[in-house]
Amino acid sequence: MAKLIPQELIDDVRSANDIVDVISERIPVKKAGRNYRALCPFHNEKTPSFNINPERQIYHCFGCGAGGNVISFVMEYDKVGFLDAVRELASRAGIRLPERSGRYRDEAEDPIYETNTRAVRYFQRALASERGAEAREYCRARGLGDDVVEAFRLGYAPPGWDGLIKAAGADGVRPQALLEAGLVIERDDGGHYDRFRDRLIFPLLLSNGRVVGFGGRALGDQEPKYLNSPETRVYRKSYYLYGLAQSRLALRSTREAILVEGYTDLLSLHHAGFTNTVASAGTAFTREQAKTLSRYADKVFLVYDGDSAGIQAATRAAEELVRLGLKVRIVGLPEDADPDSFVRDRGADALREELERSLDFIDFFVAANPVELSEEREAAARRLIETVVQLEDPLKADLMLEKIAEALSVSRGAVARVYAARMDEIRRRGRRARPEAEGGEKAAPDAEGSEAIRSATLTAERGLVAILLRGGDRARSVADALTPSDFANPALRVIAGKVLEAGAPDGPVDVSALVGETEDRAVRALLTELSMEPEGGDDGGRLCGDYIRTVRRSKIEAEIRAVERLIRSAELTDDQDALLEKVALRQELARQLAELSTD
Repeated sequence: MAKLIPQELIDDVRSANDIVDVISERIPVKKAGRNYRALCPFHNEKTPSFNINPERQIYHCFGCGAGGNVISFVMEYDKVGFLDAVRELASRAGIRLPERSGRYRDEAEDPIYETNTRAVRYFQRALASERGAEAREYCRARGLGDDVVEAFRLGYAPPGWDGLIKAAGADGVRPQALLEAGLVIERDDGGHYDRFRDRLIFPLLLSNGRVVGFGGRALGDQEPKYLNSPETRVYRKSYYLYGLAQSRLALRSTREAILVEGYTDLLSLHHAGFTNTVASAGTAFTREQAKTLSRYADKVFLVYDGDSAGIQAATRAAEELVRLGLKVRIVGLPEDADPDSFVRDRGADALREELERSLDFIDFFVAANPVELSEEREAAARRLIETVVQLEDPLKADLMLEKIAEALSVSRGAVARVYAARMDEIRRRGRRARPEAEGGEKAAPDAEGSEAIRSATLTAERGLVAILLRGGDRARSVADALTPSDFANPALRVIAGKVLEAGAPDGPVDVSALVGETEDRAVRALLTELSMEPEGGDDGGRLCGDYIRTVRRSKIEAEIRAVERLIRSAELTDDQDALLEKVALRQELARQLAELSTD
């Protein structure tokens, strides 16, 4: 059935749908280190053993063995076929798919996306025209090169009340479509006028390139200085992070994010090389934005304006992030500086130094709030404890309580008692879910618990396939030493064959794509299981070498057993020529085995 949709479109659909986002829309998930964990939706369990790897875009349950990518999850969870799953995900990402006739399904995307795309083209043409000279000069003065303008698809909305309306009308777009997209405002008399006028335009992009809305900065004396699209069917302000589409790769690789408030703050930092920057432009930082960011980063640096308003905004944003268990560091810029002006005036190295000197949440909070009087220390302690009670990790909570007591010079026991009282109150009101079992979470069941997996050969083969999936020098060593036929386990032989067909990879294999090519459920489950296993420390390749020798010995021993059967057969038939040939072969195999044993 996949042949009805071009493979490149299937790959686009898979890439455009983050697996954590899709799964978390259906079941509750919880961060667990670099991965996410949940109660498996495919079998009954009380201890979470369902794991999601956001880097490799796969899932695996160590309880029932279910595993796959985002498409297979939708198939299994929604109980639909492959085509329906792909169409569901395509619609979610705004990607058009061909029908059997080769024509695209119009309902696979909201028409607002197409309206916004036309508006982007209009704004980009205006920026490049004579009318956009002032906007281009503004970009140059801000140090924003053509690379940033192009990457973020910046544009310009010229002065006038109906420039966009006329341009859209010439393309057959009705004012009602512009109204639904938030691009125009309805007059009292029933007419319409452009929402954005004489403003530098910042399109709000999704990771798949679709435009959900716009922000605009006034170039004249208009108020407000910044104007944003209203919420629409495709744009929800409280969930959207500006720059996430351009920052995803950097966030995935570093697991660290820089959070700023404004559009120009973000653009200046990206231009200066801080490509892991995102912004809460258009809204105060929300819990939903914090959850989105937590899927990409474990540590967040807040770089807000240095004035009192910026300090208070940074404090509120930090509270949301800390409550989700993220590591938070806050940069204290000079009072007259914002991230944009700071990096332009002092350079990228100066900002790096400020990131190094950044404070953790508690130290920043105490430094930003007067705590000289006893009542001030009490108020500060209670507010900080209110953040801690929302932490799910008891160890992080205990460490923060200790830090609060130390930073505010109050009794550790008093802090603990206030915390305990608040926890009791929350439990009584039912606002906090009780742990599923006394003693906290148990580890996921050991995936190597079966008798077969305990064998040294199977362990070595599993280890070698895991090395192949990680790629790099070790994978090349495996490829040079072994072929798929050297693997005794059928499922591992299939996986090794799929990887080695294209040669040993320089980097990690795209497991999500490989899963999509694998129809055998057992092979797919083993593939996702091995991809979930963490990489061990660098031992100079000794473990890899041991695995290779184990597999070679196992193969030679199997060949010796087969030859011995042939020798017995030759003895029974008194076939002297065959007997001498097989005895000589056995001796050669025994010599090879002895060499491996002495390596």
